[in-house]
Amino acid sequence: MKNIFFIFCFFSFFCHSEEYNIYVNKVQEEIDKKINMCLGEIEWPVLNNENSIWVNARMESLVDAGLVKSNMKGKSKIWILSELGKKEFNINGDFCYGKMMLKEILNISYVDKKRGFIVFNYYIQQLPDWANNKSIRFAYSYLDNIIAGINNESYQVEFEKTSTGIIKIISEPVQVEILY
Repeated sequence: MKNIFFIFCFFSFFCHSEEYNIYVNKVQEEIDKKINMCLGEIEWPVLNNENSIWVNARMESLVDAGLVKSNMKGKSKIWILSELGKKEFNINGDFCYGKMMLKEILNISYVDKKRGFIVFNYYIQQLPDWANNKSIRFAYSYLDNIIAGINNESYQVEFEKTSTGIIKIISEPVQVEILY
């Protein structure tokens, strides 16, 4: 009798573990598709003809981080990539600050037999030093939000099981609540 119980527990654990891994893989695939971990500064040099405060603030934060140098061109300011900026920019054609990775699934809840929610937290793989620069985090608030949320912030996705049991993510990852 003990052997049957042990075998049942072993297979039960194995099946649960396999399903958990499927959820982990599906959520990571969705993170990879939907969470953009780049600043969006893709055209260089940048010229501020209109004296935009917004452009100036973003560019000066990049200067502060050592990614960009500024010069005057007539009455306008122009920003060009520094040596560090060229290196960081050429990796992805943008200034990207790592890759969001699922750290742990915190909860899987079902709305009904086919639909539910997966709540998870994350970490950032290959976070560059410049991404922690105070000026950049102030000028790019979404970057600050992502970095400050490491190990603190929960995200969730909605999923659906097809009639054949295949798990399909049906919503983008969204923040559950801001805890900082």
